[in-house]
Amino acid sequence: MPIQPSLRHPNALRRSRTRRTAPRVNCPTIGQCFDIEVARDPDGWMIRIPEIGGLVRVGRRAEVEVAARRCIATRTGIPIGYVSVFVARETAATT
Repeated sequence: MPIQPSLRHPNALRRSRTRRTAPRVNCPTIGQCFDIEVARDPDGWMIRIPEIGGLVRVGRRAEVEVAARRCIATRTGIPIGYVSVFVARETAATT
């Protein structure tokens, strides 16, 4: 009796099962994310952007991310829609 080849390839099936997620990308491809440091002071909030050497002061905590994105966009020339920020460190006021 002749042996017929199998239509299933075990290695191909195994590879497709283990690769369910997209590969991780080390650098953003659409926009750029900047780490910021936020500190509370008596007059409001001080934002430090170490990657570009920027400092911004705002009155309310809700304005921190938008102000940081605006500062980054004006200094680097990247459109504000492509800039994202991540609060890496937030400190309270010291008296």
